[in-house]
Amino acid sequence: MKPYYEDDLVTIYHGDCLELLPELAFDVVVSSPPYNLGRAKGDAWSRLADGYNTYDDDMAHCDYVRWQHSILSALWDGIPDNGAIFWNHKPRVGGNEVKLPTECIPEGVLLRQVIIWDRGSGFNRTGCYFVPSHEWVLLLAKPDFRITSRNVDDVWRIPPQADKHHPATFPKKIPTMAIASTVGGIVLDPFMGSGTTLRAAKDLGRKAIGIEIDEAYCEIAAKRMAQEVLDFG
Repeated sequence: MKPYYEDDLVTIYHGDCLELLPELAFDVVVSSPPYNLGRAKGDAWSRLADGYNTYDDDMAHCDYVRWQHSILSALWDGIPDNGAIFWNHKPRVGGNEVKLPTECIPEGVLLRQVIIWDRGSGFNRTGCYFVPSHEWVLLLAKPDFRITSRNVDDVWRIPPQADKHHPATFPKKIPTMAIASTVGGIVLDPFMGSGTTLRAAKDLGRKAIGIEIDEAYCEIAAKRMAQEVLDFG
């Protein structure tokens, strides 16, 4: 398994995370999977699917949930007894019933806490529901996992940050806060995108692994890792 990019702290692999995970060692996962918004026709979020070159973000909901179960099960099996998964997702409002990120958690994976990412604003306005202005970071943690600070609350007020290179990035402060709250070990992002999690880890002096199925994003992420000073994200 040859890396797409490698330096002293960061390794990037181009491929499907489910195929590569059994070959990797990691301690903490910080990631944001696709939200399956391609079916939200007429929803402003549906435009995000246009940015995925090799994935249409348009599964049947039951298939999407099964896919998320398989990935989170593999990640859970891969982390040690003091490991954790920070899984950024969002309640998907639409129609008459909300779809909650907790559906993605398979049996046997422990949800310790829901961290609220307060984006500070929203744009999906309709007469059916209130304007969504937050997302969730699911903290899925093994029994021995502990955080490094008692002074961080469970609402992270961080404005969104546009990235011309990817349609659905989170601001670098989210993975920075997650990684900084853990002790040592290797950070993994199985949906690396343009490399925000890896850049956050590198800037904290932590080793990190990224997996991305789209080679164009691997190239973008590799360029970000090679920079001495971060220019975006």
